[in-house]
Amino acid sequence: MASNTQETMYKRKLRAKNAGAKRKIALENKGTTPVFPIHTAEADANAPAQVSPKVGPAKA
Repeated sequence: MASNTQETMYKRKLRAKNAGAKRKIALENKGTTPVFPIHTAEADANAPAQVSPKVGPAKA
């Protein structure tokens, strides 16, 4: 039978190992993209003409 100290140390180690596991899994599944819009009209107006996100590749 394990002593109280051994049980406590095991529980602490297990708790530290699992800390944040649910958050990490949720972020991995759902992603970390922010909820606010990245490409706004102001950002497009300030961007150089060559890098405009509205211009797609040329179709042949």
